[in-house]
This record gives sequence, structure tokens and C-alpha cells, in this order.
Amino acid sequence: MIIDSPRRRQQLAAVAERLPSHVARLSWSVEQIKAERQRALRETLAFAKKNSPWHAERLSQIDAASFTEADLNRLPVMTKADVMSNWDQVVTDRRLTLAGCNDDITAKLDRTTRDYYYLDDYLVIATGGSSGVRGVFPWSWSEFVEIACATFRYQVRDEPPDRLSGRRLLAVIEAGEIVHGSPFLFSVSTDPAADIRWLPANTPLSGLVAALNDAQPTQINCFGSVMEELGAEALSGRLKIDPKRVTTNSEPLLPETRDAVRKAWGVEINNMWGCVEVGHIGIECDAHEGMHMTDDLIITEFVDEHDQPTRDSAAVDRVLVTSLFGRTLPLIRYELTDIPVPDDKPCSCGAVFPLVSGVKGRADDIFAYPGGVHVHPLVFRTLCVPKT
Repeated sequence: MIIDSPRRRQQLAAVAERLPSHVARLSWSVEQIKAERQRALRETLAFAKKNSPWHAERLSQIDAASFTEADLNRLPVMTKADVMSNWDQVVTDRRLTLAGCNDDITAKLDRTTRDYYYLDDYLVIATGGSSGVRGVFPWSWSEFVEIACATFRYQVRDEPPDRLSGRRLLAVIEAGEIVHGSPFLFSVSTDPAADIRWLPANTPLSGLVAALNDAQPTQINCFGSVMEELGAEALSGRLKIDPKRVTTNSEPLLPETRDAVRKAWGVEINNMWGCVEVGHIGIECDAHEGMHMTDDLIITEFVDEHDQPTRDSAAVDRVLVTSLFGRTLPLIRYELTDIPVPDDKPCSCGAVFPLVSGVKGRADDIFAYPGGVHVHPLVFRTLCVPKT
């Protein structure tokens, strides 16, 4: 699949224009980050109260203009079930309805439309549905730009100049349908001169190996479980490539996968942790000492099973996230069942954005069948998860 259209090219240009300001944020002080969080939190709450009927009732007792981050625990937790049960009242653009967005998803799955942008503005993304219900989350034009810039700003900062010379090819191995966010997000290239080869993750492993051997990518973006298999194929000698940068996302990354990539290609993996709802929460820089929290764009509360704040990695049961840039479906203290491991040490790269050392939860297993057939869970999710 080649994701390309005049509108897509315009959006990629908007990402490129916005990226330098995001890279500059990586030099912010703790005080600057706190000030931005406070400003953006008040703006988010005021916008949600004004434009979302559901939030107007939920937030009726708060004063957005004087609200502080310390007041967040006064607000109830917001769940995926809340969003999907009240979708048309949560959404702030009155042109959007859950039925309309589901129709857009169906048309894309049925190949009856090739228009990526719903109402010329929104990328309508369906979550994998690991909880049993498909989530529907539209990314507006500006929301996608913010998500993309946050995702790639460390790479832009850290990329050695010599890596941007000679032949460059980015291999994107992600979801096989354009109703998932990964084909749009991970085909964003920090190098406009690089070619892009897109491969669906549900391609049989032998087919992926053959395609990669043919393409000879200099960079790979893919799911952690796919990289686990590719690392093994490289060590076996069947996969004969020499990438200079390897990025994984969407799934917990095993130490064995890191070891295999290091042995096969002599590079360290740059891992990411995120979700469709708010984008990337943690992003690994080239110091490889953990994943930096996206604290300027997302407030992340680590809580135990009783919703009490904790930094004890053994006690963290889930996280509550508040998107400071999301306006379409405002997510305020939104529950994610991921179990990250907070790390209080500073990163040697100099950025003061705090670290998480990894994510213990949300691992999907590859389905293995006789004859060496391996099937990624996305195949079943796309086909089997019911609409709401």
C-alpha cells in the first residue's frame, strides 16, 4: 500500500514545518514544561466544557481558569466504555457522529473509498479492540501533526548528518489496513529524500524476509513482535540486510529482541510506547536509557489498583492520561491498562523529560501454526472485533 494524495502531502509538509519547534522543546527546563502543562491543561478543560456536552456536565463544578494539575484527582476516571457509550456527546465537532465514522471505517475496509480524510480533515482510526470493543478515534489535521512531531522529534535531534547521505530507504512494517493509525504515522519520514517501502505486518514471515532482502532498507519501523521474528531471521542468515536505524512500537519489547538486533546489525532499537487515543507517551532517544515521557503534551498519572498515585513500579496497576492537545474527543484522566515502569534517573542526552524503562503489559502473542506459519494478531482483530 502506498499512502499518497495531495492532501496527504500537504499534511506531511505541515509536520515538517512544525517539527523544529518540537525539537526545540527537548531543551526545555523542568519549569518550562510545568508552565506549558498548566497552560495547556486549563485550555483543554475550558475547550471541553464549552464544546462537549458530555464534558460540560462532567466538569460543571470546576473552574478551568484556576484549575491546577494537583486538582486532577478531583475528577472521575474516564474509560473507553465511557467514550464509546457516549461518543456523540463527547465529540466536540458536531459534524462528527459515531455512525458516520463507522461508515467511513467500513468503506475503507471494503475498499469502496480511497479518501483517507473524512470530511477532508480527519483520519478516522479504529483501535485494535483488545478489550473486546472496537474504539473509534478521529485524528484531526492538527492532532495528527502534533502526534507525528512528538513521535519523531528525538530522531530529528539525534540523527547523525552522515546517516542522511547516500541511498536511504525506510521500510514500514505495520497494520495492513488504513483504519489503523500505524500506516499513516510510521510512514512519516524525517528525511524527505528517503524512499519508503510499506509492508503489512500480516505478510507471511517468508514474504517479509524476501521483500526486505529485495528492498535493502536503511531504516525499519515495525511492531515489537515483528522485529522479534526479523531478528531471528537475520541471525539465521535468511534475512540479509544492514539497517542503520530500527524503531519498534505498539507492543512490549523483549530483551531478547534487543539482543538479536544488536548482534545481527550492530544497532540499538529505539522503542516507543503509545496508543491511538493520545499518541506516543514514551519515546526512546539515541542514549537508549529508557523512553522519555511526552510530558509537554500528555499528563500521565501512575496509579495503583485503588487509583492512588504511585511511583513504585511493583504497585503501578495502570495509567490515567490527559491529552493536552486533543480537541476532537477530549480525553481527561483516560484509563489505559498499560503497566509502565517509571524510572526516576535522568537521561544522559540532557532532555529533562522523565523516563520509563519499559512497559510490562499489553503483550500480544504471535499465532504460530504448523509448517512455520506465523500470523500477527492484527489479522484477527481487524476481522473479528465488533463495531459498537
